[in-house]
Amino acid sequence: MEQDMRQSMVATAAMQLFMRTLQATNMELQQMAARAVAANPTLEENEPAVTPESFTPTDTELSAFRLDSVTEAPSLSRHLEEQLRRSALPPATEAAALTLLQHLSPRGFFEEAPTTIAEQEYIPNRQLKAALAAIRDLDPPGVGAADLRDSLMLQLKRLGEEDGLPMQLLREHWEALVQHRYAEAARKLGTEEYRVTDAAARIARLNPNPGAGFAPEERMIFQPDIVVERDGDKLTVQLTGENVPKLALSAAYREMMAEQADKKEVRQYLSHCFREGRDLIRAIEQRQQTILKVAQAIVERQRDFFLRGEQHLRPMKMEDIAADTGLHTSTVSRAVNGKYLRYNRKLTELRRFFTTALPAAGDTSVSPETIKARIREYIAAESPAKPLSDARLESLLAADGMPIARRTIAKYREQLKILPAHLRRRG
Repeated sequence: MEQDMRQSMVATAAMQLFMRTLQATNMELQQMAARAVAANPTLEENEPAVTPESFTPTDTELSAFRLDSVTEAPSLSRHLEEQLRRSALPPATEAAALTLLQHLSPRGFFEEAPTTIAEQEYIPNRQLKAALAAIRDLDPPGVGAADLRDSLMLQLKRLGEEDGLPMQLLREHWEALVQHRYAEAARKLGTEEYRVTDAAARIARLNPNPGAGFAPEERMIFQPDIVVERDGDKLTVQLTGENVPKLALSAAYREMMAEQADKKEVRQYLSHCFREGRDLIRAIEQRQQTILKVAQAIVERQRDFFLRGEQHLRPMKMEDIAADTGLHTSTVSRAVNGKYLRYNRKLTELRRFFTTALPAAGDTSVSPETIKARIREYIAAESPAKPLSDARLESLLAADGMPIARRTIAKYREQLKILPAHLRRRG
């Protein structure tokens, strides 16, 4: 029984290590490997280390060899994750919140609706609400918001200014605020213009980018994990291996362990180091093969996207790829987290290929990315003197068999960073 328990614990530890490496980006994996190499004398990266003439670990080394010797400033996600783990949340709520954190932008905002994320990640509605509340209560204030306005409102609420004029201005007169139409807002609110101006100044002192102090977007370097090449109608999917640490076990220390076999404490220490090193090497290898397997399944399902253009992106859920690969949905989610694919000199995050279906004509459905591509095409071809309004875009999309609500069109236009029609008018 004791042997079975030990084997189960080893298997569980190896699986946890694999899951950590799978979810990590290449940069995070490099940091993980650097800490492991610094703490584990039997691990080498790239070129073999210089063979020491002799080695006898001290008591301090024996007791502290697991400690990280590499320190770095925490990323926003790590900073938030540490707070969540200290919050004593119910396990299910903590797991849901940690999953949601993977979908935050570097600014700390959700790039897609949490309800959509919950559908993809199989998070029940009750846990979603509790997890969202926990995230939105973290520091820095304003993280976990849907957009800039939501973030600013969260910050005012945290400061106890929920009932003031700044909050009312954000909640009811956002368009007037961003366009500095203070007189109009004052008239509608039934107050003096100077009070609205003061409220706008108060809002301007809030933080528009809660994640700025952790991982500024301009300092992030995205490199492809996967490259897709086309030869006619044939698509080839390959790992790039870029910035993936290449670790090996030290032959010199293996010989040393054999030479000092009579020293029980040294032998046990080195044996433990070798086992941990071997587990990490296997986890990285398994990580790479899992990412490749998932990417191949994505490309197969999205052939039209690669062969015919982004407007042909199909609706796809993580459960679809899980069914194709035989992996668990949570494994697929970790495999696409922060991983990038290069095709035609363009980088695309693997997570972006997962979209929910929206209704179209007949029994077909389209993805939000397809609709965004069509909106971009319409606006690129519009007359500068008479730009297309959201209402006109609604009519054009409906004529194309995509009956989309006007508010959804406005949301997609904002995500594409396209101004409203009256601000695009020229001439």
